Amino acid sequence: MDSTYKKKKGDEGEALVAQDYQNRGYKLIQKKYTIHWGELDLIFEKENRLIFVEVKVVDHIEDLQNYVTPKKLWHLIHTIEYYLVGHPTDKEYVLDVVFVRDNSILEAYENVTNM
Repeated sequence: MDSTYKKKKGDEGEALVAQDYQNRGYKLIQKKYTIHWGELDLIFEKENRLIFVEVKVVDHIEDLQNYVTPKKLWHLIHTIEYYLVGHPTDKEYVLDVVFVRDNSILEAYENVTNM
């Protein structure tokens, strides 16, 4: 798979997840917040909470629980912390990981780190 195809699939997956969250009353704050060591795919707000969402398109992967490695989680958490330095808030925040397969949401894990 070339990088253009992977990017297109990733963008489609993110759009699908963004629409799902918005349909459930979440307000989209930002897409693709990127710093040198990480990226946050989607950032939402609902009530007094920020929700950072990592979207993974897994068309050919079965082992979802081991797909997001401890190293990947470390990068996500530190990227969230960096985001919060630049966007201070009193809101609680969580990290969700959503897996997409065949243009539909396969699994969604909410608050994966209990931050």
